[in-house]
Amino acid sequence: AREAVAAYYARRGQAVDPARVWLCASTSEAYAHLLTLLADPGDAVLVPHPGYPLLDMLGDLAGVRRVPYPLGLHGAWAIDTDGLRRALRAEPRARVLLVVAPHNPTGAMLDPGQWNALHELAAEHGLAVVVDEVFADYPLDPPPDRLRFVGDPARPCVVLSGLSKVAALPQLKLSWVVLHGPSPVIDPLLARAELVADTFLSVNTPVQLALPALLDAAERMQPRIRARLRANLRQLRARVRDQPVDLLPVDAGFTALLRLPAVHELDDLGWARRLLAGGVLVQPGFLFDLPAPPRVAVSLLTPEDALDSGVRRLLEVVGATVAADHLAPI
Repeated sequence: AREAVAAYYARRGQAVDPARVWLCASTSEAYAHLLTLLADPGDAVLVPHPGYPLLDMLGDLAGVRRVPYPLGLHGAWAIDTDGLRRALRAEPRARVLLVVAPHNPTGAMLDPGQWNALHELAAEHGLAVVVDEVFADYPLDPPPDRLRFVGDPARPCVVLSGLSKVAALPQLKLSWVVLHGPSPVIDPLLARAELVADTFLSVNTPVQLALPALLDAAERMQPRIRARLRANLRQLRARVRDQPVDLLPVDAGFTALLRLPAVHELDDLGWARRLLAGGVLVQPGFLFDLPAPPRVAVSLLTPEDALDSGVRRLLEVVGATVAADHLAPI
């Protein structure tokens, strides 16, 4: 199974030693174990903001504090490295820098300049770098050169991925951690990781035996998934053009974020409830700590006809709400 993971990376031009692959039942489990291995209770972990709510829950279980660092939206989403520096200066017990690339839910991808800046800050402050790249196989626009997180020996990091996104198989519980970097840095962590793996024995044998075939099948399935994601994104862009709804920039992943009008004192939860009453299910932005104005998340994995129908309904509800606001007495 570990050789199959190494082969998956080799097909992407990245050399991985199977001995440095740690198998887990899920990315959530991998996060939980890494937080306990890399930090002590009361230590701080730097997490992206906005971000996925699961990280807060896992941090609570590990007894570590989450210190947010900002992603800014200035034409495109990008990590605010000045904001990260401020967070690090204020937090002497920082131990881990979590990077989600592509980011969830914004879909932002790291560029080489950002990656270099993050590593410089991590080295300066003695941080372990953990990269969650579960959406890396799903760029939405014509892809730039993919960042190779395990390709540069001068950039030690811990990389997470798994079957849930790579093979679209969340029901088959197997994820992996690649421990990448110079032996003096990685070998002690690998020894502790092997002890954890032998203690919990969480990955079942059938899915390990099936992993080579599953990853081979994923290579054939991923083009179909990317085609749907990109078709839905094109359709969504066309639908919201000249509408009181803005599609926020997105580079990769399964999610698109929509900015909705600030009317009737509706926040994102209020909009989500109003849209649900109109037959449209979205996720309110507060789940990801997205700031005002109101924003909601929609899935680009939705079948194309269903997404088109849902977006039309969404625009009808938004249009009616905006019109009612304009007609309201002053």
